[in-house]
Amino acid sequence: MAEKLKPEEKRQKLARAAMNVIWRDGYHGATIQTVAKEAGLPPGGVFYRFPKKHDLAQAAMETMQGEFTPLLATIAPDGTVAERLAIFFDYLDAMTPRRVQYGCPVARLMLDIPNEDGFGPTRDAGQAIFASLINWLADQFDQAGVNGVEAQKTARQFVLRWQGAIVLAHAMNDRAILDDEINDLRHAADVLIRPS
Repeated sequence: MAEKLKPEEKRQKLARAAMNVIWRDGYHGATIQTVAKEAGLPPGGVFYRFPKKHDLAQAAMETMQGEFTPLLATIAPDGTVAERLAIFFDYLDAMTPRRVQYGCPVARLMLDIPNEDGFGPTRDAGQAIFASLINWLADQFDQAGVNGVEAQKTARQFVLRWQGAIVLAHAMNDRAILDDEINDLRHAADVLIRPS
């Protein structure tokens, strides 16, 4: 007999399922039924915990934020900048197959959600994810001696290049596009942090 889930465990399971379904099918293609099926729970549980579809979008984005943002802090906290960046780029490499297949889950949801007031918290959470990534990269560059303004600008450019490569690799169904860009970014970071 399957173990009965606690209410918060059911909510987390449904939020993760919503994240996966929205990433795969898009916000407009996601349904309560597909989220329930993905979670292995009855549709009534989805309605109970997430009465409106935008509640599912919010839960999906919060799930992404709750997983990604803390992950950055765990990247070799006692290591060197070079070690942290190497691990970071390895992480991007590991994510490549799903990015080629479905695109970026955060960007996909940000682009799909309607421009309505009810989606403000979802949009804020998505922006916070990108901001945490940019700030983490800027902090690495700053620690390597790049001045604060230039470090922030460079970090934004790195994220922009990575996200652009995801869009093109997904649109063309060509992993080499994303592999090449990540390798170029890895090299650019190495040059940037190398002592003069």
